[in-house]
Amino acid sequence: MGVWVQAVLNLAAGFLLLALVNDAADHGQDEGAGLLRFLAVLSLLIAGALLLCGVFAGKRSNGIRVTVIVIEALSLLSGVLGLLQGSVSVLPGIAFALVVLRGFSTVEARNWFDR
Repeated sequence: MGVWVQAVLNLAAGFLLLALVNDAADHGQDEGAGLLRFLAVLSLLIAGALLLCGVFAGKRSNGIRVTVIVIEALSLLSGVLGLLQGSVSVLPGIAFALVVLRGFSTVEARNWFDR
């Protein structure tokens, strides 16, 4: 469930960032647009990877579990870096990453994906 929620949130964030970048470009404010465009595309790629993991989770491949864990660990690292920079808006992302990491790291999850 957490993978689906995060995938949808990443899709929304990616499209929102792209809309902001395009709007800023339309008004001649290109400064910093490259980084925002990169983050938007990265968010969309992560959303796509999480959606694929959700779709193929029924195959019970351990590679799916590992992929989700890697994505969530990177998300957690990104959130912690944002928190260290003083942004409290990253707290929900940290919480989602921790919940999903905990769920996919349990012995039950490992056994389920190893079948």
